[in-house]
Amino acid sequence: MARKSFANPGQWLQIAATILFAASLTVLLIVGIRRANDLQSESSALQLASELSSRPQIIRSELTLIEHGLETTSYIGDSVRSLATIRADSNQAFNVLQEQLRRAALAGDAEVVKPLAAAQSRWQTLDGELEALNRKSDAALYADTASGSELTPAGKRMKTAVDTMLSPQSQNMQIIGESLKKLEATLRGAVADSGRSLRSLLLAGTAVAALLLGLMLYYAWRSRQASAAALTAQRQVANILGTVREGLFLVGRDLRLGETFSDSLSELLRIPAPAGRSFEEVLAPLVDQKTLTTALKFLRLLWKDKVHEELIESVNPLNQIEVSFTNSRGGAELRYLAFGFRRVRGQDSTGDYLLGVVTDVTDRVLLAREIEHVKADSDSQATMLLQLLRVDPVMLQAFLSTADVAFRKSNALLTAPGIEQEDLRKKLDGVFRELHAAKGEASALTLSSFVQRIHSIEDKLSALRGKEQLNGNDFLPVVVKLDELMGHIASIHSMQDRVAAIKPVSMSPAPRKILSDDATQPDLPVFADLADFEACAKPVSPLASPMNDMLRSLAKEVATAQSRSVRMAIRGLEHVPAHYAGVVKDICVQMIRNSIVHGLESAAERRAHGKSEEGTLQISFSGDSAEDYLLMIEDDGRGLNYEQIIDKALRVGLMSPQQAVGLDRSLVHRLIFQAGFSTVDDVTVHAGRGVGLDAVSNLVRESGGKIGVSTVAGQYTRFKVLLPKAQASPASASSAHVA
Repeated sequence: MARKSFANPGQWLQIAATILFAASLTVLLIVGIRRANDLQSESSALQLASELSSRPQIIRSELTLIEHGLETTSYIGDSVRSLATIRADSNQAFNVLQEQLRRAALAGDAEVVKPLAAAQSRWQTLDGELEALNRKSDAALYADTASGSELTPAGKRMKTAVDTMLSPQSQNMQIIGESLKKLEATLRGAVADSGRSLRSLLLAGTAVAALLLGLMLYYAWRSRQASAAALTAQRQVANILGTVREGLFLVGRDLRLGETFSDSLSELLRIPAPAGRSFEEVLAPLVDQKTLTTALKFLRLLWKDKVHEELIESVNPLNQIEVSFTNSRGGAELRYLAFGFRRVRGQDSTGDYLLGVVTDVTDRVLLAREIEHVKADSDSQATMLLQLLRVDPVMLQAFLSTADVAFRKSNALLTAPGIEQEDLRKKLDGVFRELHAAKGEASALTLSSFVQRIHSIEDKLSALRGKEQLNGNDFLPVVVKLDELMGHIASIHSMQDRVAAIKPVSMSPAPRKILSDDATQPDLPVFADLADFEACAKPVSPLASPMNDMLRSLAKEVATAQSRSVRMAIRGLEHVPAHYAGVVKDICVQMIRNSIVHGLESAAERRAHGKSEEGTLQISFSGDSAEDYLLMIEDDGRGLNYEQIIDKALRVGLMSPQQAVGLDRSLVHRLIFQAGFSTVDDVTVHAGRGVGLDAVSNLVRESGGKIGVSTVAGQYTRFKVLLPKAQASPASASSAHVA
């Protein structure tokens, strides 16, 4: 409710005195601010002059290193680049110094201008010599002869230039240093003078502020006596409004909030001073534009005569809204609010205000959602149980063990110390590789619950990979998601135990048929050629059959997702040693996804190039060599696209255009093994992260092996992996490389 106040002549005198003191204080503050700006500019100029006065000595040191390097025919590139950096920084510093002197009104001071002009004059000469020296460094400085390395004519000219600059007769650097030290001394005196002036202004301002404070305290004492009765009445109202938990407020015909409201309103809406604000302004940060427009129409409708309030309340658009606030720690806090409105009846039937009530219904909404979540979780567990029952028990147990190790290793990487950007990037790539490998195996076993959860974590990791600067807090959402994933695997173990209690699961799976992709021939196993029939006739180790089934299942799933038709040919996996089983399996999983997504063309593309619509993917393993096992993965797809790889490498900044011009094709093909590199722009469950081949390269490196790639455009891409028959030691593993 609006208030009117009347002041007596004594109060007007006090107000006039207060205004006078406030105006004086304002003037002092304005002058003080200007003086502070001058002091800041003078201090900045002093700092720049101090830095520039030390540059000649640094330049002399770098020139000495270059002179020594030329005499010994050693590498001088770092010193030349350092001189170029010092030269660029010094030129910029001189420009900034002049600007700071201008701001400090010292540009016309003779004691400042004279040493600065002398220093700049000598610096321009020295700058030209340094620029010429930098151009000379581009030529070949050394030549190999029968007696060793010798200076070329360009190298001799460069040495002569360096000797000249370092000769005692060259006074440029000495004069620059002396001039800048004189300038530094002058600026130091100017800073001291400005500091004393600013101190005086602050003391005067403090005195005026003290007088103003005393006057205001006296005025407050007088006002308190006059408003004692009003405070008593207000206290009673405040007790009522401070007690209710709901946010109570009044809305006038102009849709502005009244002066009276409950304390809970500010807390519920996170608005420090809602009084007098328009309801549109209060509501705009909380809801979208469509809801806001509807709400304003709803309020205007309430003002109409003979409106049925009970009926219109049923179409209240603010009956339950979801809002997001920022908490004290800077994070997002999600709340649910419910608004209700009633017309306050005044002397006439239309009323003067609308009484608004806002309530926090977050607990009620979350409880309802929790009930729905429990119901959905029950359905999800039933679905997950069906998935588990369809998976080979041996392969499932192997996957759970591998996944558990991968998740724990990822957690260890995330919690490992290290705040440098290089450490954080290694942590990011390491977690990406571990989770991507686990996702590939889960996809092969059609465990969609794992695939979806890991894919959501990869989304967050991919977002972090795009950030220029990382910090430890960026990984907190990943840690939370990984904790949920570890809880999920724990629930699966629990589910296995419950199933085992009902019906024990045999660890030796019963023989089962390998179904082909052709639904019309379900009784025939999938074989690519006669060699497959021969392999089928031979005794197969327990490792080969489950792995073959899993890989074929994965190929079928990826091919279906990519609208491809694929024929698999698998040979020799029965010869995989037990200690390489996990490595070979993970490599094959990643390479199958890579070959189908990146290598094999669509049916239409293959027809256009005279190929059969069905692509071929071959995997073979052999131990014919005395030293290494050979794992080969080959597809008859489009091959590696040299230009496409170069284009993507340029776009993501892996190389400059100058480097790309003469780059050997074998070096270009190695780019596909870089972490985060992918020629696919659209991210899917199976591709686009740039992690698959990076994970393969890392597996091969950790095993002490080698990986090579050969390709012919439009015909095939072949990956060869050599794994040493002897167990790789740490030393040998560190020396492994991508061939």
